[in-house]
Order: sequence, then C-alpha cells, then structure tokens
Amino acid sequence: MKNLKNQKGITLVALVVTIIVLLILAGVSLSLVAGSNGIMTRTVAARDKHNAATAKERAELAIAETQMEWYEKYYVSTGADATTQTLKEYLNAKKTISGSGYIVTIDAATNKVSVKADTEGAEVLAEGTLTYSNNDRNLEITNWSYLETTK
Repeated sequence: MKNLKNQKGITLVALVVTIIVLLILAGVSLSLVAGSNGIMTRTVAARDKHNAATAKERAELAIAETQMEWYEKYYVSTGADATTQTLKEYLNAKKTISGSGYIVTIDAATNKVSVKADTEGAEVLAEGTLTYSNNDRNLEITNWSYLETTK
C-alpha cells in the first residue's frame, strides 16, 4: 500500500479538466475561423471588395483611354482623323470598349456604364453612371455599384 501512495501520475480529475479546457479552446477557435464574423467570412468579403474595385478601375481606365482618344481627334487631329462629335456622342457610338480581361458597355439612353471583368479567375460585374459636363466634353463616372462575382 505504501508503494501506491508514492507513485506519481495524472489523476482522473486532472485528465477530465484538461479535456474540457481543450474542448473549450477548440470551440473558440472554430467560431473565430468559421463564425458569422470569422476569418473565412471576412476573407470572402475582402475578396469581393477587391474584385469590385478592380472592375471599377478597369472601367475607369477604359473610359479614360477613350476620352484621351477623343481629345486627340477633337482638339489635335485634322482632316480625316478629326471628329466633330461631342465626347458623349463619341462614347455612345463606341458602345463597347474591350481590353485584356474586361468589357465595358455604355448605354446611351441611361448613361450607364457597366463592366464585366475577369479578375483572378472570377467574373465581376459592376455598374456606374456617366455624368457629362462642359457641353458633353468632360465626364465623371459616379454611383458605382458592385453587382456580383461568379466563379
């Protein structure tokens, strides 16, 4: 009997307490990763924001390139390369502007611009409004809305 009392080891109570603590830690970790405001949810939201911003940037760059093309034809070029169209008429005549990984569509009736962009394997749809000023010679894209991302 004396031999058993001097033995060192883990008791059943200590083992149960350790298991309970580990289960609590596992539950907290899972809720942080997969919960409604967890890392995975925030990652998806951040990816969607990034994709929407990329689509918007591609549309703005495509419109800006077309605007520069129009400025050159309207203010600089002479002869067959010149144009008398306003910027609004010029963009409306183009209807679509496409580049590497994106297509920008301009709807003349509603002054809406929509972009369909391929960003990191996801197809992003976004939409904005063209606002013209200075007798339709200047424009700004406003009211951007992110529509959806499909994979």
